[in-house]
Formats: sequence, C-alpha cells, structure tokens
Amino acid sequence: MSESSRPKIRHMPGLDGARGLWVILGPLLYHARPENVPGGPSIVPGGILSLDLFFVLSSFLIVSIALKEWDQAGRIDLKGYAGRRARRLLPALLVALIGLTVYLVFFGQADQVSRWTGAIVSALTYSANWHEIAADISYFEHYRTPSPLKHIWSFSIEEQFYIFAPLFIIFGLGILKKSEKLLLWIAVVGAIASACWMAILHEPGTDPSRVYFGTDTRAQALFVGIVLALVARQIGPPRTESAKKLVALLAYPATAFHLWAVLFVSQENEWMFERGGFLLIAVMSALIIYSLTVSARWSPLHRFMESSPLRYLGRISYGLYLYHWPVYMLVTGNRLSRLMPGVDEISGVPLLLCHLLITGILASLSFHLIERPFQKRRFPLTNRPTSALTGTVAASIGVAAILFGLLWVNTRPADAREDFSSAGGICVKQGVLPPPTDARTRILVVGDSVSVQIAEALCGWSLENPGEIVVMNEAHLGCVVGRYGEKRIPEGIEGPVGELCSAWNDPVPSHEMFERDIVSWPTAVDIFRPDIVIGHITPWDVTDRLIPSLGDEWVWIGTSAYDDYISSEYRIGSQTLGATGAHVYWLEGAHLRREIKPQNHPDRIDALNKLVTEAVADLNYVSIAPYKEFIGELGSSREKQIRDDGVHLTEQGLSEVAEWLMTEIISKETNS
Repeated sequence: MSESSRPKIRHMPGLDGARGLWVILGPLLYHARPENVPGGPSIVPGGILSLDLFFVLSSFLIVSIALKEWDQAGRIDLKGYAGRRARRLLPALLVALIGLTVYLVFFGQADQVSRWTGAIVSALTYSANWHEIAADISYFEHYRTPSPLKHIWSFSIEEQFYIFAPLFIIFGLGILKKSEKLLLWIAVVGAIASACWMAILHEPGTDPSRVYFGTDTRAQALFVGIVLALVARQIGPPRTESAKKLVALLAYPATAFHLWAVLFVSQENEWMFERGGFLLIAVMSALIIYSLTVSARWSPLHRFMESSPLRYLGRISYGLYLYHWPVYMLVTGNRLSRLMPGVDEISGVPLLLCHLLITGILASLSFHLIERPFQKRRFPLTNRPTSALTGTVAASIGVAAILFGLLWVNTRPADAREDFSSAGGICVKQGVLPPPTDARTRILVVGDSVSVQIAEALCGWSLENPGEIVVMNEAHLGCVVGRYGEKRIPEGIEGPVGELCSAWNDPVPSHEMFERDIVSWPTAVDIFRPDIVIGHITPWDVTDRLIPSLGDEWVWIGTSAYDDYISSEYRIGSQTLGATGAHVYWLEGAHLRREIKPQNHPDRIDALNKLVTEAVADLNYVSIAPYKEFIGELGSSREKQIRDDGVHLTEQGLSEVAEWLMTEIISKETNS
C-alpha cells in the first residue's frame, strides 16, 4: 500500500492540545529537579499519571488506523506500518542517544559509565522499562544520580504495544475470523486483568517502581485505548446536536478528575496501585479523548484545547518528553551560572524556567529539522527524498556509532581515578578492593537513602581530592537498623522491613559482598577493614513497628519494649561495625520537612537520637555526629537549599556534607 493511499483518520486538533497540556502538567513539571523549586520534590506530585493519557491516546489512534486499513484492504501492511513507526520515533531518539554517548565519552565520570551504558542500550532495544526493573532502579528516588534516560521506559512500553496492536487485530479478525465484539471483550478483560495484576504484585508500603514500570501492569491503559477505538467505531460519531453536546460535556468531569489526580495524587496513595486507580485514570483519559473527537466550538474547554499554543506543544510533545530529562540532569545551575558573568548561582524558579526554555527549543528544532523531514521521507536540511534503504543505512550508521562509543568508553584503560593502586580512587565497586598497602583513609558507609547520598558525596570528593580517602558504599534505600518485623506509616500502610535490611548482621561469603541484594556489615568490615564507619540514625526506625520478639502489638518510640529493642540494635550494630578497630560515627537524625506524621514527628526523632546516644555512651570508639545541626533549622533558607524534599540532599547539599564530614570528622579522626 502506497503512502498516499494508506488509511488515515481525520485530524482532531483537540487531541494535539491534550498532548501539549499533559506533557507540561505531567513529566515536564513532575521531573523538575526537586531543588529547583522550593517546598517539595515535585510541583505536580501526580504527574506520574499523565502518561496514562498518552498510552490511551496512542493505543486509540494506532488501533483506529489499523482497523480502517483492515476495512479497506482486508489486511494490515506490517512492513509499511513498521516503517511509519520507525520514521516517527527513531530519528530523534537516535540523535538524543548519539548526543548522550558523545557526552559520556568525553565528559562522563567513571560511576556514570555502567549506569548510562545499560540505559542507552535498553533505549535502543525499547526494553528500558524491563532494564529498570532488572536493575532494581527506583523511579521515584529523584535525589539519586540516575541516567539521563530515566524517562525512556514509557517509550519502550509504547513500542512494545506497537508490535502487539496489529498482530492483535490480525489474530482476531484474520486468523480467528471473529467479530470485533470478541476483540472488544478481550481488551476489556485485558485491562481488568492488568489492573488486578498490579494490585497483586504491589506490596503496600514498598517502592511501587516494579508495577509502575512493567508492561504487564501498565497494559491496562493500552487496553482501554483499544476498547475506546472499538467502541467509537461501533457506535460511530454522535449524529444529533444534543448527542454532540452530551459527548462534549463528558470532557469536563473527566478533565477535572484528571487534573485533581495530577495535582494531588502521588505514589504514596496506595489506592492507585491497590484498588484500580490507574485503571480509573485510564478510563477518565478515554472520556477526555472521546469528547475531544467532537467539534464543539461553543465549549470553552474545547476551544482551550484547540488553541494554537497548546496544539503546537502537542505537535512537539515527543521532543519535549524526549529531551527534558537530559536537560534537567545535565544543565545544572552551576553550569549555567558559568555562562553568565556576575551570576553566582541559578536555582529555584529561574533554573526551572531555563530548563523549560531549553527543552522547548530543542523539541522545536527536533520537530522541524529531524522528525518532520523523516516523516515526509526527506533527509533533514537537504530536503532530498529518502528510501527505505537509505533510511535503514542512516539508522544503522547511527546505531553503530552509539555502540562503538559505548564499547570504547567501557573498555578504555582505567585512569588514575579508577585504579585503586594509584593515587586516585573512587568508591569500592564490583569486588575491587584497595590493596593492604593503600595509605588512604578507608570509609565504610552504611544505612538508608541518606547514607547512600553521603557515600556518593564522599566518592565525588575523592575524585576531586585524589589520594585522601577510599569509600565503600554499603548503604541501601529504605534500610533500617532495627531488624525484623513490619513497619507502619500513616493511612494504614503496612509493610515488612524486608530481608535485605534485616540481614545486616549476617556474614556472607566475601565474593557475594558486592552483589546488589546483599547487606552484610560483618563481611564488609572484614574485607574492607575501614578506618571510619559512617551510619545514619534513620527516621525509618521511628515508625510504628510490629516485631515478633516483642509480641503481637504495635510498638513505637516511647514504648518501653521498643525503646529497649532499638537501643540494643544500634549497640549491636556499633559493635559489629567497630569490630576491626574503626571509629563509628552515627549521623544524628535530623527533623524532616514533610507533613507531620507519626513516623517523622520531631519528638520521635529527638527521642531516637537520645536513645542511640545513651546506648553507645560507654563505647569509646562510637560517636554521634551533629548532622541535625549541620542541616540547620527546619524550613530555613539554608535547609531548603541543601535538602530537596526535606529529607534528601541537593547537589549543593552533597558538596557541603562532603566538606563538612572531611573537615569536622574524617580529617580530625585521621590526624588523631
């Protein structure tokens, strides 16, 4: 089937506007780096839900076009279909990946190589979502140092669906020769099954990244799009004016609900995962989309969605989404300030506006210079026609360049920063330990997500100050000191402490020490022989707890049995960490800038600090470091500058905490 004769559906400008609105309200504002906007980790905590509209919309359009092609030709031209998808998606993606590969080759740090390599390769193969799952990467921990392709997972799900959709139609209408009603019911069952599977897989109180990333758990929105395409096809467009008005009015409650969810719902709302919240969002998205297929100039909402600015944002929405996260990650306030004489620092709203402006410029250039030309079968800039062969060759060259760059950066000889036998040194990783003759101060870091950041900060300091320290990062997200049992946070959310966090005092074979899912303080101490150990008095230990050894009642800080238990755990931990002569420093728990809840109430945190101080008072190799004092008064301008969400450190905070630890603790300990 020729390009000119392939089936098309009428252009619906309101859908372009919906794309434009939700790409801004969703990823662009949700992913704004937390420190850029004071007051919280995200401007739109429910921005994670905006992608469901894109899933439903993509599914609806793809299936609608495929069904129309089936009507006209009695088949689906898979070759032509694949070509159109490739021309639409691949050119801009390859440009972005080539750019990131070049950055990695020339400017990338050693700790970025493995993380970025996996992300780039999985983006090329449209398997990024499953790569994130396999690597146990949290989507919601923005303070970590992620790859600049953290957002590409959604492209992978859509591309996987693009493979599935035509085969689904061919199987149902061609092979089985069944009616569209059967396909409709299969899609309905698929959506419900996917939502149920999400509820089954998700453990309340734990990080929901697995079910957020999974094709199996997010397919519900794609199935809803299929349902919408089939239903809209069967009932046809509304014929009477009253029917058109009724359909148009559906957009108002659906849009209101969707906006409410984007502004006020977050991953902490368990009903989204446990009670079909994502399915509800998908259904609301379907209503919005169906309503916008009707022309209703009398409707203020429809006129707004069809406005020229929103429609243009919708046309470039692919680029906006593709480029925004790399821009957020790589265009930092410090780098921008170097380009502006007299400007010491760019942060807050000005930095966010710079990010949005740069993203918009890149997306616009990409649309006009890369995406549109290839869609029209033209080479960018030259306007010369392309063929399937020349397009394939160009794509192959781009892929080869990316793979060559990744191969080179992963196999080039280690420099001084990566060789423990030299003067440099970074974090201990992949089973590589500094030799016994290494004279640098050895620092072991244990604990929770704050400790993860502390270790990363010290690793960064070691790169800038070679020959001083070497760091072993044995901290893990969400890990507590008080082992075993269940933890409870408000809203009735309960969840296990987890085997990983509960295993810190269990020795393991030394060769297993560096595996991702291993926590063993005795083994880490034995093989690394630290001079200094840094841990964190974690707020996770002030949550309500259900501990088997203490009975079947919930306990917490202030309950005598729990106070004795948690004091004992920190004492045992201190003895374990100091077994080979290291000085153990516990970072004092700081108050959290979050809604006051039992697990982070200042009184509980202060009480835990006091309990730990008393528990280790007679251990002369254990000290309490005044981390709370370092953070500063809660809500102060300094505290907001160095902590993004009131818990975790910004880039500025990472730099300051490293200097503080080196000056006030590590250097003094080394000199003494």
